[in-house]
Amino acid sequence: MKSVRLLILVLVASFALLFHSVAIAVEHGQSLPILDIHAGGEVSVTDNNVTKNPWSSKSFESKGKVQLVQYIAANQGAVRQNKAFTKSMLERQFSSEQLDTTIIVHLADTMAIAKGIVENKIAKNKVKHQAVNFVIDDHGVGLQRWGMKHKSFAIIVLDADGKVLFAKDGPLSELEIESTIKLIENQMS
Repeated sequence: MKSVRLLILVLVASFALLFHSVAIAVEHGQSLPILDIHAGGEVSVTDNNVTKNPWSSKSFESKGKVQLVQYIAANQGAVRQNKAFTKSMLERQFSSEQLDTTIIVHLADTMAIAKGIVENKIAKNKVKHQAVNFVIDDHGVGLQRWGMKHKSFAIIVLDADGKVLFAKDGPLSELEIESTIKLIENQMS
């Protein structure tokens, strides 16, 4: 009888983890709700000249490869939430031919005086990681559109057709880090 209760508990916990991973306003197996960013936009750096162009998540549907989307508040606390995940991804050095990465930094909670510093850091990261798409969301449009939390760090994995495979807003556990990376690897093969 104890083993049956334990089995039921494990199954319930497994389903809870599955549904918890998609607790934000995105649906597993569906495209992300369209997010258009006009205040801010995709960052480009050419000859030390930084430009920002309007950006839309519609581009996810035509990439033809696995996609990692990170939606991050522009503060150290949020960045630290998934530092272990970010470090693990960098260590694996996935090819940009197989994995497209988009990092959207929202400035909704950032003091006006710090916005220039954040944008400068993003531009430096764009130069360092040219294959990564960096997007600035000046007004935090994604907070409402995708149901994200303020001062948080969301991880979203999309398949080659732009459909949601995994989504979580907040820190990933060690198990979630491992399973998310395995999910990405499996989708690339």
